[in-house]
Amino acid sequence: MKKLVAAVIVFLASILASSTAHALVDVDARYWFSNLDSKVKATSGGVIGTDIDLVKDLGLDDKKGFLEGRVTLELGSHKLRYAFVPLKWDGSKTITQTITFGGQTYSASTAVDSELKLDYHRLAYEYDIIDMLNNRLGVIFEVKYFNGEARLKSSTVDESQKINLPIPTVGIAGQVGLPFLFSVGGEVTGIYAGNKAYIFDAEAGVNVKPAPFVLISGGYRVFKLHVENNDDKGDITVSGPFVNLKADF
Repeated sequence: MKKLVAAVIVFLASILASSTAHALVDVDARYWFSNLDSKVKATSGGVIGTDIDLVKDLGLDDKKGFLEGRVTLELGSHKLRYAFVPLKWDGSKTITQTITFGGQTYSASTAVDSELKLDYHRLAYEYDIIDMLNNRLGVIFEVKYFNGEARLKSSTVDESQKINLPIPTVGIAGQVGLPFLFSVGGEVTGIYAGNKAYIFDAEAGVNVKPAPFVLISGGYRVFKLHVENNDDKGDITVSGPFVNLKADF
């Protein structure tokens, strides 16, 4: 993964270095009011796992807020962006059915503490095909990297499954200028490898620019990751409104 990221950075840096445009750095601070819908299945040692709804079966918080940071280097129509959001949910529940996870069994009527952590990194290059009069249309090439852990713990059993997953994706981004310093825009990135493996991250919002170097946004975002591998499965959907403050330097 480190070699892949390094190669992407070198490639994108060479593209950006070839541009003679004035460099601009954007810093975004975002708050995401999210809802979680997630199902997992973890098989180990030939012991088939149970299809688990993390919210309904284990009591994970389905409504949480997350802070996200983004830094973008702009050189004319070329943009290099890094974004990071640490996602984490936990919960406690006395389960009503027997659950098998990672080869371990949790009997019905057992108190189980659960946790899902997912650090979401994004390194993207965007090229704007159209960029004029506050109107923009571009293509995005992005590497998404997930690092985390799913854990179930009772008084007698403690099992966790690691998550380390790099995914290359493509997408588009656009913006339409409106009167009175307003604009609307959005983007979607993802990849589809059949019904057993796909991902997308899509958002749309309204922007207002109250000062030359400040942009305030509000909108809605949907993220979905679905992976099936033999008897293992992970399906995570995170969606909800967001607010964003961007400053240019």
